[in-house]
Amino acid sequence: MSANVRTRVLAPVLIPVAIVLVMGGFIGTVAGLLLWNTKTGSLALATIAAGGILFAASVAASRDRLDLRAKVVLGLAVLLPFGLGAGVAVGAIGDVPDEARMINVPPLITVPEDAPRLAAENSLEYCLPQEDGSCAPTRTWDVVPGEGLETISFVFENREAAVPHNIVIAQLDGTPDMPRAGEVIAESTLITGVRDEYYVAETATWDDLPEQWYFFCRVHANMNGVGTVLAAQ
Repeated sequence: MSANVRTRVLAPVLIPVAIVLVMGGFIGTVAGLLLWNTKTGSLALATIAAGGILFAASVAASRDRLDLRAKVVLGLAVLLPFGLGAGVAVGAIGDVPDEARMINVPPLITVPEDAPRLAAENSLEYCLPQEDGSCAPTRTWDVVPGEGLETISFVFENREAAVPHNIVIAQLDGTPDMPRAGEVIAESTLITGVRDEYYVAETATWDDLPEQWYFFCRVHANMNGVGTVLAAQ
């Protein structure tokens, strides 16, 4: 195979692959720099770098040819912010504690391991997730407020695709055998599709609940049950 044939055959494959690899490496490098800086530093780095790239692109587009000095200036405008960010990331610039770096900052919402859980896998009744991944149908829900869980909070999992479900917690009217919904105390958002969500009431606390209370789905009224607050073990 001649050199020209190899070029015509391989170039259409190798060039796109090389472009993808370069772009992947650049994106990965930028992501690493942002994660190993502080939140303020990452925001400043992203802003300055974006400004430098836009400046370089506008100058390059406005001129037919660039002399060496212009190329150096544009190169510094693009690369200098990343160089400063890299210096901070490796500890050569400044003294950033590890816990302040974005990679070690805890998420805005953390789900406690002992948060009560409930799920819906059909439109007939709720179910309790089991350790083996199954879900046991239930009309009762015993909750133990975990340590530090002062407000009403729980994890609700929708296992039914394309069907909305939620949980409404209300005062129990009637009896546990013939329950009815009284005044609403807390109501989670509707979840459509297969996913879960950690719900935290803004004002309602576990102390607002009597020992027994009523819960139901806003969309499917037949999905209901009686909940009980148990004392912490």
